[in-house]
Amino acid sequence: MVGESSSLQVETPFGTVPVDGGIFLANTLRFARILRHSGLDVDSAQTATFARALALLGFDRRGDVRAAGRAIFVRRREDQRLYLAAFDLFWRRRGASSALGGQLPRIRQDERRAGAPDTPRPEEGDQEVVVAVRAEASSAMEVLRAADFATLTPEESRDAQAMLDALRPRLPMRRARRSRVERSGHRPATRRMLRHALGTGGEALDWRWLRRSLRPRPIVLVCDISGSMERYSRFMLRFAHALQRSGAPLEVFVFGTRLTRITRELRVRSADAALRQVSERVVDWSGGTRIGESVRQLNRRWVRRAVRSGAVVLLVSDGWERGDPELLAREMATLRRSCHRLIWIDPLAARPGFEPVTVGLRAALPHVDEFVAAASVASLEELAGRLRGM
Repeated sequence: MVGESSSLQVETPFGTVPVDGGIFLANTLRFARILRHSGLDVDSAQTATFARALALLGFDRRGDVRAAGRAIFVRRREDQRLYLAAFDLFWRRRGASSALGGQLPRIRQDERRAGAPDTPRPEEGDQEVVVAVRAEASSAMEVLRAADFATLTPEESRDAQAMLDALRPRLPMRRARRSRVERSGHRPATRRMLRHALGTGGEALDWRWLRRSLRPRPIVLVCDISGSMERYSRFMLRFAHALQRSGAPLEVFVFGTRLTRITRELRVRSADAALRQVSERVVDWSGGTRIGESVRQLNRRWVRRAVRSGAVVLLVSDGWERGDPELLAREMATLRRSCHRLIWIDPLAARPGFEPVTVGLRAALPHVDEFVAAASVASLEELAGRLRGM
């Protein structure tokens, strides 16, 4: 999970691998950017996968790194030569150190593989950049992490999406109703022991105990996709996809003028493919906002099937309501009684001088447990960390 500025922890099959977060991500994102300049169709999910592969492989075996990148980024046979040319342009060993934050390669415009096709020139600022231990790389990533989604350029948006794809939220947990049989616990597993005692003359020689287990708490994310939320809603759906990949029992709904369930569409492994399916399913993107009516549909149709009493509900909206505010207040009160915690997330709340003066916010805030600002990668990382204690 993208964490503090000085460290990055990446989930691998062998556990969590800590790496230098700012420099590591700067290298990974810059390499993906060079591949896009070369003509390859590189999405943020591939970039996140490559980051996890590098955290596991290290940089001491150049051939392994090249093979991993080729397996991840090359989808067509004709892309292979472009990939190899971009790889040789960007990656160059400078030492035998295997540390992820140590001697990393730098861009060299004058080094090209003989006979390789011409590779489009990187950005002007990339030509002399040394992507090794540099304060600028880490500070640039910190600026991007803290930047408001509405202010990002298309290039920065792709980098922010890759950072969200690498996010691994810590899920809220609750005690399960059923107990597990283990070697130690709070009370004896009498049924198990008596059944085994039939083979030992009725004497319980092998003691077993019952222990209450934990299970992930259900999460329901309800996201506003109206016109005023256009620059934020797609990033919030990326966050929802990260929650889904973490194994959370997740239900996702979007609303503008009506409520649409998109849980099934977000189960696709690739975040870009999942959002493409969502865009095809949802018909009221960037339209008006009827929050009260949408919450009413959620309460009437989906509460018993999807929300349940133990769920954490995250409602994302800026509160611009075109419907009846009294209806919104009644339905928010009903939703609050139906879940474990109700959290309202407003991307605009992070702006200086913000006050909850919209009609929708004034009607809804008395019925929510928390009011959270989330308009950047850093704020969503903080929200992911807070989920664990809910």
